[in-house]
Amino acid sequence: RGQYRLHSLGGSGSRCDFHLLPMALPPNWTRYTTDDGKEYFHNAVTNSTQWEKPSWPDIGGAPLDAASTAEVFQYQPTASELESPAVATLGGPAASGGGGGGSSGGGTGPPPQAFGATPTGGLGAFDGEMVSLTTAPGGRIVSSPSATIGGDSATSGGGGAGDLFSGLAMGVLAGASGGSSSGSGNAGEGASNSADAAAGSANWLLGCAQRLFDVSTDDIVMRLRLALMPYPAPSSSAKEDLRARPDFYGPFWVATTAVLFLAATGNFARLVETGDHKAFKADYGLVSLAATVIYGCLLAVPLIARTSLFMSGEEVDSIDFRQLICVCGYSLAPAIPVSLLCIVPLDSLRWLAVFAGLGVSLIFLRWHLLADISVQAAWVRYVMLIAPCVMPVAVFFMYRVHFFSAKV
Repeated sequence: RGQYRLHSLGGSGSRCDFHLLPMALPPNWTRYTTDDGKEYFHNAVTNSTQWEKPSWPDIGGAPLDAASTAEVFQYQPTASELESPAVATLGGPAASGGGGGGSSGGGTGPPPQAFGATPTGGLGAFDGEMVSLTTAPGGRIVSSPSATIGGDSATSGGGGAGDLFSGLAMGVLAGASGGSSSGSGNAGEGASNSADAAAGSANWLLGCAQRLFDVSTDDIVMRLRLALMPYPAPSSSAKEDLRARPDFYGPFWVATTAVLFLAATGNFARLVETGDHKAFKADYGLVSLAATVIYGCLLAVPLIARTSLFMSGEEVDSIDFRQLICVCGYSLAPAIPVSLLCIVPLDSLRWLAVFAGLGVSLIFLRWHLLADISVQAAWVRYVMLIAPCVMPVAVFFMYRVHFFSAKV
């Protein structure tokens, strides 16, 4: 608390104890002596003089006494520590018997520095830290650089199909290296490397999924409005936002909702046409049929696009597969209100609703996907224009023809 300071006694080869000695005077006080040798004290700030020795102000408790300082740690170095000619520098090269810096290895090395000091004279790792006087020194010094695969850490930007495959390949290679080390005799280390590689690949995939599903409710509502209301034409900012931030949450929600609505409304429309709910039996196979067609189309379109690019030799980066899946998923949103209209037992109304919904889907594809396709090969361009359009055609006509034609 400012009343005591540490003082070291002893020299080389002697015992080194730390004692608590009182400091001379508080700030602004000066000691003087009279002609006969008697001490008196003067404060230059308050311009006061007194015979009694000024005491330090008590801060937050009683002054230290012998009882309170009985447990103060006293460092007693061993003979080997006192005979050591140099102290290792924190963070510097370790002294060895065969190199410079140690007395037994010969050669010259950097001058000895105090423990915790840096070459520039700073405190290094202990700058601004407090050292306890009631407990013995402990702990260890470790380095904390983050281990990365292949140099720099992975960033959160970019990423298409190429990034996905490269990230998975990186995890497989890391796992293979762990397995080879396991076969060479270090089974524990090999298993640990394999587990770390698997965890790294899982974390990488989780990060990609987080970017693709990190979208707000307002974004979902805005994109659904674009898919259900083709006019007026979307603004350039809305197009750019969908192009720059494609998501998978909206397409997944639209596809799953469409599966449930198509199957439910198909069965309900059959119930309405039958009129006898006791004799009616629901066809649960419509759920699996709708899921197969809708999810199959969402997977088939990017696979067809990727195969076409591979066969033509075009660059994979010429098409953003995330945008392709995102736009195709949102284009199925009109199927949900169409399924509700098809409950009405009128064939003309059902066909009108199906054609209207199909037209809205194609317009949405035209605004947000077909205009952005830029490939060199003409046949690849035709494939890229036709494949996304075939998907809503297959979904709407399958729904109209099959879901209302079964005998009950």
